[in-house]
Amino acid sequence: MFDRIKSFALAHTAWTVTGVFLFLLAILLGVYMYLAPNNSVRRYVSEAFYGQLPSGQPRDVSPTKPTAINRETSGLSGMPCVHPNRRSIGVMLAGDPINRPMSGFSQADMVFELPVLVSDVTRLTAVYQCGEPADVGSVRSVRHDYLFLLAGIDGIMAHWGGSYHALNRIAVGEFQTLNALTNPHNAFFRKSHLPAPYNGFTTYERLWNALEKLGYRTTTNFPGYDFKDDIAVEGRTAGGTLSIGWPGAFRVSYEYNKETNRYDRYWAGVKQVDAADKQVVAPSSVVIMRATNTFADGEGGYNEMAIEGRGEATIYQDGKVIVGTWVKNELEKKDPVHFFNDKGEPIVFTRGQVWIMAVEPEVSVTWQQK
Repeated sequence: MFDRIKSFALAHTAWTVTGVFLFLLAILLGVYMYLAPNNSVRRYVSEAFYGQLPSGQPRDVSPTKPTAINRETSGLSGMPCVHPNRRSIGVMLAGDPINRPMSGFSQADMVFELPVLVSDVTRLTAVYQCGEPADVGSVRSVRHDYLFLLAGIDGIMAHWGGSYHALNRIAVGEFQTLNALTNPHNAFFRKSHLPAPYNGFTTYERLWNALEKLGYRTTTNFPGYDFKDDIAVEGRTAGGTLSIGWPGAFRVSYEYNKETNRYDRYWAGVKQVDAADKQVVAPSSVVIMRATNTFADGEGGYNEMAIEGRGEATIYQDGKVIVGTWVKNELEKKDPVHFFNDKGEPIVFTRGQVWIMAVEPEVSVTWQQK
């Protein structure tokens, strides 16, 4: 009897020691990942030990390393300007019909457009690196999905409040932002002729002034996407219509213009013209990221777009359709979305505004060639 009790005690001790060893090993690996000299080492440890990266992710995709950037053109639009290496600012903007026509979209280097509800009400983040609009609005509350996307291109988010998922992350210092609720250095203002909450506006000058006075880093760490010039007119297609089947007033379509090599944007059948400079909003490249849209944890009815991991992507540029894949590291929020063609080669965008839309698999996306 004593021998059996002794054996049980020894076995229990051995299992306890093993468990403590594995627990300490996990802690040491986590510390090593945090202090590792480069992100590729951290990524390897994460994948080998935790297995949290999406299966089949291309091996050459690793989080962006903070290195000195020296570009002659914007890394977001490929366009030349006086400050192509300046840190970008993203502004969280409304998509509601009451706000239209909206200000600030024509000068954006890049735009992210996602649903903010499972019912497909959309909002947008217009990102400025070269563009300096004198009127941007209306500014609305931020969601965490947009923070992840903007962090990937090393941008600062400007917003008017936000969901608790987003504000909690901002509060603990995970993201640097410019929040109109505290209105740092008078960066935001209201227009009296519009009803709240649709009357919040800003300007690039005000935002950049606040960014500098808050002591935020002003030079980008994002190396940028690759860009090319417009193809010759004779190489362009006759045209076509791209339609995204979000419901009602949030439905979007683009008409390809062969002469300009741009995609004139329509909102619920109305051509989108910028309210400030009266320019037609017309990106050079439109990117569709297929991603699921589900309820986020907790109360409030907030949603969550699966814009981390990997999925199908379709790129529309030069009047042509490129089928491929998007990939974004799930562990590193500062990793950008990478886009590849069907051969696994990085997408080279046509210079000009790049418009990225996260669309659910069940929402129709059609391209009708002329």
